[in-house]
Amino acid sequence: MAVALTAQAAGAQQPATAAAAGETDALTDKARQLYEEGRQAAAAGKWADAHASFLAAWAIKPHYQIASNLGVACLKLGKHRDAAEYLTRYLREAPATKVNERQNAEASLKEALAKVASVTVQVTPAGAEVTVDGAVVGKAPLADRVFLAPGEHEIGAKLEGYAPATRPIAAVAGRAETVTVQLERAPVAGVGARPFVVEPVAPRAELRTPLLVTGGVVAGAGIVTGVVFAVLAGNRADHAEEVRNELKAQWGDEKRCPEGDVPRCSDLKDAVYDEIDLGNVAFWSLVAGGTVGVGTLVYGLVTMNAEPQKTVPGTRVAPFLGPGIAGLSFSGRF
Repeated sequence: MAVALTAQAAGAQQPATAAAAGETDALTDKARQLYEEGRQAAAAGKWADAHASFLAAWAIKPHYQIASNLGVACLKLGKHRDAAEYLTRYLREAPATKVNERQNAEASLKEALAKVASVTVQVTPAGAEVTVDGAVVGKAPLADRVFLAPGEHEIGAKLEGYAPATRPIAAVAGRAETVTVQLERAPVAGVGARPFVVEPVAPRAELRTPLLVTGGVVAGAGIVTGVVFAVLAGNRADHAEEVRNELKAQWGDEKRCPEGDVPRCSDLKDAVYDEIDLGNVAFWSLVAGGTVGVGTLVYGLVTMNAEPQKTVPGTRVAPFLGPGIAGLSFSGRF
């Protein structure tokens, strides 16, 4: 037996048609069992149980027939953003011949859209990963709109070889908006970096040792700072993973938090942001410490046998900057 969207919302039963029976047969046995359990719970008005069964069936077989039922269950439970997503998926995939079912789905979708913001995300170039509040929701171009609960959000995109970009958005219930994200190519290592030649003059003997000591201390401090912040970033990452697993076990969805004020969701968001901030500090501390250390080493080698008031062999220095790499290239005779 297959039940149309209206029948599920109202709890009424209808005789299964041959087409609906064929659709149900397309589901795996386990998904069909869960689907039927959800349908029975919906008919009894037990929408929480129906939602759990439909969601489990969807995880096994993301069929548009399950999407319609899941969308209605979400709507009944006040999960308007999820309802909009599932009902939109149903309308995109369901055959045009299912006229009555599609009309019912459109009516339910209209009800859900009154509670959320509907955002059309346009990202260039195609193939970039699209994120909402840091969570990946798909690759550009997205098949459907993005639905957001009212409030502040951040839409971003990232693609290898391009600098990531984000756009803030203040979502308003019932409003349709368009957000455009244009990614710019990241500098390629060695490209656009114009090398320059350093012709140092041998310093006075009394200045060489203090400069080497100072450079060594600064380099060591940078590296130690980087290691400390890397450890702190790792701790926050572990904490974020623990919270994420708790939420997944509680809500059955590892990609996003449920609607409403969920303290652990705030905890997860704080942990993720802390991990990013601490990781950035660690990275740039290590880069700075390493750069100063290499510069100090080169300086020591260049001035090792220098005589006072005479020039030493030139050193060629070229900066390198690109995805995942940053530093200086040194060449010449020491």
